[in-house]
Amino acid sequence: MKILHLGKYYPPEPGGMEVVVRGFAEATSRAFSNYCLVATRTGETRVEKRGPTTLHFLRQAGTFLLAPVLPSLPWTLHRLRREESFDVILLHYPNPTAILALFLSLLVRPKREKIVIWHHADILLEERWKRAIYALYRPVEEFVFRRTDRFLGATPHHVPRSPVFSRFADRSGIIPYAVPDSWFRIGEKEAGAGEAVRREIGGPYILFVGRLVPYKGLDTLLRAAGGIPYRIVIVGTGPLESSIRSEIVSRGLEGKVILAGKVAELRPYFLGCDALVLPSRSALEGFGIVQIEAMALGKPVVSSDLPTGVTYVNVDGETGLVFPVGDAEALASACRRLQAEDELRFRLGDAARRRTMELFSYTAMERRAASVLGDLVGGKPG
Repeated sequence: MKILHLGKYYPPEPGGMEVVVRGFAEATSRAFSNYCLVATRTGETRVEKRGPTTLHFLRQAGTFLLAPVLPSLPWTLHRLRREESFDVILLHYPNPTAILALFLSLLVRPKREKIVIWHHADILLEERWKRAIYALYRPVEEFVFRRTDRFLGATPHHVPRSPVFSRFADRSGIIPYAVPDSWFRIGEKEAGAGEAVRREIGGPYILFVGRLVPYKGLDTLLRAAGGIPYRIVIVGTGPLESSIRSEIVSRGLEGKVILAGKVAELRPYFLGCDALVLPSRSALEGFGIVQIEAMALGKPVVSSDLPTGVTYVNVDGETGLVFPVGDAEALASACRRLQAEDELRFRLGDAARRRTMELFSYTAMERRAASVLGDLVGGKPG
C-alpha cells in the first residue's frame, strides 16, 4: 500500500506531529510504502530517501496561522497525484496549507485515492482577526472533509470530543502514537547514565519535557513548586523561557527548579527521574508523546485531567496520578504522594511500562495501522 503523507515538517525539526509522521513511517515500513510531503525551514526543495521512507521537502516562504507557507505545494501535490498511484492520502491535521493544496488538486483531478485525516489537535485561535480569516477558510476545509473516508485519532477521545470532528465519529478510527520497540530496552550503560544525571541534579527530581509555551501549564508547575518535595528539571526551549527564569527568581526557586534547555540525549533524564509531570492546560495537548516516552522506561506520570488523549494515555491510579487542570496544590499533593510512597511509585511505573508496550509501541502501531487502513483500502495492508 502506498501512502502519501501531508505533514508540516519532519524530524529533526521539533514538534509532536513531526515525531508522529516519522514514527508511523518507521513502524509501518514493512507493510506500507510511505511518501512524506513536508516543509523545510532550511535548505532547498529536494527529495531524500531515509531508509524505506521517501521525503519530499519543499522550501517554505514563511509561516501563517502556525503552518508553513509553501507556494509550490499545490502544484507538487497535483503532480504527484497524477504521476504516482497512491492508495491513501494521509493528511495530518491541523495543517491549513495542506488542506488548501488538496482542495485545489481535487477541483482539477477527481479523487481516486482514499483520503484520511489524522486529527492531532483542534485549531484554537484566540485573536479575533485570526478567527475571521479562519471563517473564510472553513468552506475550503469543509469541501475536503466531505470527501474524507476516515478520520483518525490517537485515542478514543480525539475524534468524538473534538468540536470540529465529533460529527464524523461514525467514520473514525484509532491508531495510537508510539515509541520504537528499542526504546523499551535499558542497557547497563544507559542505566548508569541515568544515575549520573540524578547525581548531577543533586538527588531525586521530577521531569518536565516540552516547549516553553503557555498551553504547557508551566505557570501551574511553578506555583506548585514550593509544595513539591523534589527538585524540578525543565527540559526544553521556547518563547516563555525568559519569563520563566524571572518567575523562578521572584519565587526564590533558583536552587529547586533547573532550566536544562535543549538536551542532546533525553533518555538519561527520563531514566534518572522519579516521575514525569505534564501540567498542560489546553486542548492543544492532545496526547503528550513525552508521557509514553517516560512510561516505556517505567516512570509514572503526573498529568492534568484534560478531556483529551492525555487522560487515556495516563490512567489515574494505574499508570500515574491525575490532578485538575490549573490546580497547583493538587499537583503538589500528587508529587508529595509519589515521594512518600515508594511502593506506589514503583507499582505505577511498572504498570505504565506494560501499558505502553501493549498499546503505544511500534509493534502495536503497525498492527493497528494495517487493520484500519487495510480495511479501508480493501484488505491489502501490504
